[in-house]
Amino acid sequence: MLDTLISRITDNAFSEFFFILSGSMLLLVLQHIYKSTKKFIYRRRIKSEIRKYRKRKDAINVIDLANGDPEFEKRHIFSREVSIFGTPRCLYVDMPPDLQAQLSAREREAGYADSQLTRFHPDTSFDGGSDFRDIARLTGIDDLPALIGKHKEIVGRKFLEARDGLIFNGDKYGVFNLRFTRFGEEESPGAEIDFFRTDYFTHRVFRSIYHELKAQGHAIASAGVSDYQRYTPFFTSFGINALLICESDKGKAIVLSKRSARVHGGVPRYHITMNEGLSQTDRDPFGKVDLELCFRRGLLEELGINEKLYQFAVKGAFYDFFLEKNNFEIGLSSVFELDLNYEKDIAPLIARDKHLETDSFITLPLKPKEIEKFIRKHEFVPHGLYVLERVLLRENIVIANIADGTGRAG
Repeated sequence: MLDTLISRITDNAFSEFFFILSGSMLLLVLQHIYKSTKKFIYRRRIKSEIRKYRKRKDAINVIDLANGDPEFEKRHIFSREVSIFGTPRCLYVDMPPDLQAQLSAREREAGYADSQLTRFHPDTSFDGGSDFRDIARLTGIDDLPALIGKHKEIVGRKFLEARDGLIFNGDKYGVFNLRFTRFGEEESPGAEIDFFRTDYFTHRVFRSIYHELKAQGHAIASAGVSDYQRYTPFFTSFGINALLICESDKGKAIVLSKRSARVHGGVPRYHITMNEGLSQTDRDPFGKVDLELCFRRGLLEELGINEKLYQFAVKGAFYDFFLEKNNFEIGLSSVFELDLNYEKDIAPLIARDKHLETDSFITLPLKPKEIEKFIRKHEFVPHGLYVLERVLLRENIVIANIADGTGRAG
């Protein structure tokens, strides 16, 4: 029988059929192994990417409130200053009298005129009172008035010593209410924002309180999309965060800033190009709060980009509303693209706050590998990574592995 089988195999016609059949079976087996291996690698990669994404989100500590698809058009963002029977709603924490007296004495000794002295507002809560009981009830933080008293002393002493970025007290806007909606058949995203009046000293007092509550494991630290507005008094700032895209000596590039140690508690970190808090000066001629004015002011004060250069603008857009939970602040990501060379046309510009808040600016080629390589090697402001990632997504660039628990890429 074996001789017969060997004879058939060696027979030309049968041997050709046998090897074709054997080859086909082998090919099927190899194809099955290849598909199974590919599927296994794909599933493993997806699981890895999901783990990295969760790690990245946890490290950056930012939650999405609403995403533009692809953007929030200016005409679909409605902003206003909220009031009570015509009186602007305010939240102010006063600097302790003894510390304020020391500050004024030092400023007068330096030659300041009375009109140049740093001013603070009397304690004022949302209901117009000064005991802050209304916001204690609103937030459910019963000891909030006591915490305000404690932390106004802490922040006041830092202010007196000009530490931790506390060198001036300017008027700001906080977020009283934020609602998202849709417009038209295309369901374009829209937002309605109500703002209350506050100042930088108040902002830093509530930030200081938040850090204490967060360290104690208070529920405010785990607030999400469904309940974050319960803690409205803590939203004493609204930040416009912009990434600049322009030409460079190496082609199209993004511009990153190296934020001063004076701004970030003694640790210089990289950030997106411009980060500006909404001010009470950001109002149009009719007195309406205008986010675009804040956007333009930030570009002017931090980079020197003035109105004349807007003729070279390729695009400008607002993208994502977010809540960054390291300091518990609401922000808006944005982009500004100019058809100008950064080194030749923008870097030489004079800007008021260029050296106050920023040590330097750098350009990176608009290429994933170049950007990822830089992020891996340097420490970033956490929510700056979020803004960078979100803006680059609109440029069809996906940045992977962009942060571990320190704000540095893993």
